[in-house]
Amino acid sequence: MLGILRRKKTRREAAAAQQWERLQASARQLGPSFHIVQVDKVYQQARNGSKAYVIWTETGMRQDTWFEGWVPRPGSFILLRGSVGYGPHNNNPKVLYVGPGGVHSTASADALSAWQRQRNREA
Repeated sequence: MLGILRRKKTRREAAAAQQWERLQASARQLGPSFHIVQVDKVYQQARNGSKAYVIWTETGMRQDTWFEGWVPRPGSFILLRGSVGYGPHNNNPKVLYVGPGGVHSTASADALSAWQRQRNREA
């Protein structure tokens, strides 16, 4: 029984690592207008979208974000394209706006750590 559970965990981890690899490959293919962020916290949901804090994987900076028509999963990684503008709800001039079609793909919250563990095992 323990061997079955271990194999299932290994398969889940491999699948999560592949999600990260696909996200990275898509980011390279799509070019500099697309970025990978991690959803830190979704703090408000509305009929027409959601407000969340995301963390840019490139810089570690946290940014207030509006996802139009979509509610992201906390902890997940998102490959997206957006624009920065004024946020009247909090008087913030640097809100990231992600409109329809701005989300290209997603990966689970454990994708990056699974990929890192896999690389460490291979090294």
